[in-house]
Amino acid sequence: MNEIMLQVKPVAGEIQTNFDEIEKWLEMEMRQYDGIIFTEDTRVAAKNKVSELRKIKKSIDDSRKEVKAQWMEPYNRFEARVKQMTAIVDKPINYINGQVEAFEAKRLEERQAEIQQIYNEEIGELGEFLPLYRIQSDKWQNASTSSKAIRKEMSAVISNARAGKAAIEAMQSDAVPDALRKFQSCLNLPDALNYITVYEAQKAEVLRREEERRRLEEERQRQAEIERIRAEERRRIAEEEQIRRETEAAVKAKVKSVDEVSAAPLTAPESLTAVYTVVGTEEELQELEMAMISLGLYFERKDI
Repeated sequence: MNEIMLQVKPVAGEIQTNFDEIEKWLEMEMRQYDGIIFTEDTRVAAKNKVSELRKIKKSIDDSRKEVKAQWMEPYNRFEARVKQMTAIVDKPINYINGQVEAFEAKRLEERQAEIQQIYNEEIGELGEFLPLYRIQSDKWQNASTSSKAIRKEMSAVISNARAGKAAIEAMQSDAVPDALRKFQSCLNLPDALNYITVYEAQKAEVLRREEERRRLEEERQRQAEIERIRAEERRRIAEEEQIRRETEAAVKAKVKSVDEVSAAPLTAPESLTAVYTVVGTEEELQELEMAMISLGLYFERKDI
């Protein structure tokens, strides 16, 4: 294809103006407004001055716009012709590029089918656990990547996933299902195993706290039972002591009382009433009573 170069020779132009004269006139005219003060009475005159100055400014700026339009006219014609020529070249570019894109789309489709076939041959029992989209690399679509390289890399990923899955399943932990899901999403075995480790540490801490709480509760209940038994023992002792005191008082009262009517025939003015506690056998007590009878003593037997 013979090439032709677009030859462009822009001609430098010059815009002739009387800038210096205008600037000198403006500086002189504007100097009269330095520090000028207007009052409420001269408000209308101030508005008129502003209007006059804006007209001067607009006149200067209109000149700029007019010159720009004239200056840009040849460029605008040049740009239009350039765009017309590039459009002529774009037609075959788009036509050919469409075919190239179709070729590339077909190649990508064939490559994806090839990748799928390799996956089907390598995945084995891990199909549900490890879908293709989780392990596919963008570089496998490149024409420079061979099928052999794809199979080698894919086989290594699947093998590592199989070993990692087995390692996680071998862990005796309630966290295995969650760890498998984590491993499935990232294929990072250390992270998955660390998840189980952290879970088990937290579980152990919870169990330790629960065991400590249970131990403290059992200790509280044991102490409460001990206190109940002690209180019951104190109550029983108090009741027995009360019964003993009441019994002793009753016995003492019974012992101290004497049937004065029966004792009157044997009582002399100087007679005294005394209480003796005698311990002996029945025979010994009978002998004692016979002795007191022989002495003419009145006595009453009150067994205790």
